[in-house]
Amino acid sequence: QAPRRAPLLGSSIVSTLIGVNIAVFVLGMSPTLHGYIHGQDVQRFPMGYQHLPGFFELIGGRVLRGEIWRLFTAQYLHASLGHIFLNMLGLHFLGRPLERMWSPKKFFVLYTIAGLAGNLFFTVLSAGGVINPYVPAVGASGCIYGLLGIVAVLFPTATVYIYFLFPIRIRTAAAIFGGIAIWSILERGANYGGEACH
Repeated sequence: QAPRRAPLLGSSIVSTLIGVNIAVFVLGMSPTLHGYIHGQDVQRFPMGYQHLPGFFELIGGRVLRGEIWRLFTAQYLHASLGHIFLNMLGLHFLGRPLERMWSPKKFFVLYTIAGLAGNLFFTVLSAGGVINPYVPAVGASGCIYGLLGIVAVLFPTATVYIYFLFPIRIRTAAAIFGGIAIWSILERGANYGGEACH
């Protein structure tokens, strides 16, 4: 069965989402727009660096003060070229089998809910003092991990290649990545805030 078409770009919903993420990333590279979208680090001696927040990042403390849109907008921001590349690669490989089964609307809703769930968990941990409530988070990886879980349930014996080299069943990969995320949160790893969204 051919994939249903998304109306926005005349292509698949996965292609549409990849296009939107790339467009937002390119806009965020503009010196004029970067601070508005992502915020910026400003040096304050002798205190070190202070982050001046942008309008669209996920910042738990600001969400708790009513800036609810950040739960959604942060899903379309990425911190680096490597960050967006890996997330869009995951969206491509995990999203294609799902868009063949679902309507574009259903895919988009579940993709968004997965990212929202990750961002809400990040915010809850911020409220509980586990994560600094004023450290920003960005990225679509909450959405991608949600897709990973869905694909692992629907196609548990499908094979994926870790680093394009090591074959592993997708349900095993989902369990490993989930375990790494939990461990990183408990141990306060280098990206434990991002892992909370995962």
